[in-house]
Amino acid sequence: MPVLSGPQVVSELRCQLKNQSGRHLYVVLGSYSQLEAFERNDLGPAQMVDGQPFPQPLAFNRELLARIEDEALRRMVRDESRLPTWVQKQLNQAFDQLLRHAYEQHAFVIFKQCELMFTYDLDASKLRTSATNQNHLLLLLPGRLVGQRIQLFYEADPRFERQFPGGLVTENNLWELSA
Repeated sequence: MPVLSGPQVVSELRCQLKNQSGRHLYVVLGSYSQLEAFERNDLGPAQMVDGQPFPQPLAFNRELLARIEDEALRRMVRDESRLPTWVQKQLNQAFDQLLRHAYEQHAFVIFKQCELMFTYDLDASKLRTSATNQNHLLLLLPGRLVGQRIQLFYEADPRFERQFPGGLVTENNLWELSA
């Protein structure tokens, strides 16, 4: 996995976005501050090959929770410790809805702020299966490569660190931002 500058990542993405068949899950790793600067300085002004702007990144956590009715969300919060599998099931259903809705809006989707996906151990395989053929998905993840594993939330207390599921993203679709 290469360590690249923001403009280099955008250039790699433009090349990948030309492909209309196959799997198209991309991951950019960096610290929270690196990802914020990348979004502002590189993704913001970036354009597709046809001159259209890159889509705005969607805040995964906010978009996921927006798909759950208020009363159901209150019940989830209240019953989370008692019914963790029920909560996870509800979040996975909202995850399905979010992916469908996002791809209805644009064939290239960018997600940032994905903490709930990993905190609740949501079915991340949906990312890979949804990012096929004409659909492309970019994840901006606070993480780094450690050996062959992607370590997420490394800036947080060690008890909050998570591992990105292996095998979901190919090495040529994985980039770490340079300092």
